[in-house]
Amino acid sequence: MTTLRILSANWTERAVAMRLPFQFGSTEVWHAPEAHLRVLVEQDGVACAGRSAQLMVPRWFDKRPDLTNEDTIEELRGTVRTACAQAIGRTGPLPALMRDLRTDVANDLAGVPALATGFGCALLEMAIIDALCAAADLPFWQAARDDLFGLAAHVPDGLAPDDITRALRRIGPPTRIALRHTIGFGAPLRAKDVPPEMRPDALPVSLDEVIASFGMAAFKIKLKGDPQADLSRLRDIAAVISPLGKVSATLDANEQYNPGDFADFAAAFDDDPQLADLRAATRFVEQPFAREIALDTPAGGPLPLVIDESDDGEDAFARALVQGWSGTSIKSCKGVLRALLNKARAEVAGAILSGEDLTCQPGLCWQQDTAMMAACGVPDVERNGHHFAGGLQGAEAAEKRHFLTAHGDIYGGDATRPTLRITQGGIAIASLNVAGFGCATAELPDPAAQDT
Repeated sequence: MTTLRILSANWTERAVAMRLPFQFGSTEVWHAPEAHLRVLVEQDGVACAGRSAQLMVPRWFDKRPDLTNEDTIEELRGTVRTACAQAIGRTGPLPALMRDLRTDVANDLAGVPALATGFGCALLEMAIIDALCAAADLPFWQAARDDLFGLAAHVPDGLAPDDITRALRRIGPPTRIALRHTIGFGAPLRAKDVPPEMRPDALPVSLDEVIASFGMAAFKIKLKGDPQADLSRLRDIAAVISPLGKVSATLDANEQYNPGDFADFAAAFDDDPQLADLRAATRFVEQPFAREIALDTPAGGPLPLVIDESDDGEDAFARALVQGWSGTSIKSCKGVLRALLNKARAEVAGAILSGEDLTCQPGLCWQQDTAMMAACGVPDVERNGHHFAGGLQGAEAAEKRHFLTAHGDIYGGDATRPTLRITQGGIAIASLNVAGFGCATAELPDPAAQDT
């Protein structure tokens, strides 16, 4: 990895409206903006451009109760502005450059949770990765496999260069990815439960419709932090998915449990005969405890636990493993380099590496995050942005036509509303094997950018 220099960083945003509302904790989300970033970097005297995109969702990065939805979205805008402003003129190998930038942005945004301060840096890092892959004429998987980004030369504590090299060398080209369908706590389970006003179009709404339309066999089930209510909900869900036979499931508590109540829930879930099949299919529970206490809380009990919101820094996974946690979730909105390092750490520790992102919108965001997930080898990935919104909202017709033409294995429908081609619970993704980060962004019509 040679030294690079950041010449410019610009961004804009698009409005995304939900066809169905989704919950982040106690918040019902109907609208959220999607940030689009473009960067120009210089490597070996040659300038190269890259792009990235991420949805700016309320009340996940920062759940402080005194903030409104718009407060938390504006906070994310601030992290993007700050990361872009601070990045210009920086030089160095990518891992060292990004570590220093993350530290400086966090210092500038004192009082903002680490998960939020890292958002803008993660978006910038994705665009730089796109630029470096395009300049090298390599797809992301091959650039990662060959360590184009220089991770083995900048090893964090607890890993050796050989650990990283071995993990990266196992990366192969993208072929297909299985989807894990998220079942919100209040989401309708059966078609008969869907009122007419909750049918905005002809696409599936209820769980049984999603299964019938797409052949889903992997599910992510949201919990609310009340043992009895959660167990009752799980019994209802089990009645729908148990007839499918072999399924895979994960549970997500989104920081809503205290350790005592969660111990009661886990014991009851383990003993409930109506839930025996679902319990056998459950691989892990995601982040039951608040991030403020999770990494200081031993993670014992009958269910494997993985961190998500607590994965707010490069050392978080290592700290979780010390406390007995079984793994971590990766998301491009946390950082692609961190995901690759966590892949290596999971392989060394024999731990779980899970792919989670409810909000990734079809288009550039979806393709970059999915290229990362495929390279990291997750068995299935949470993908529900298409269910709640989708349609490449905000994209011009030329951009929609590009995705339909260049990535016909991923998208179907037409330029009015492109849809994902989901068959047998997954999507063919061989077209991600293109120079760049999941997309040939030089060929992609570019939205107007605003200087930060």
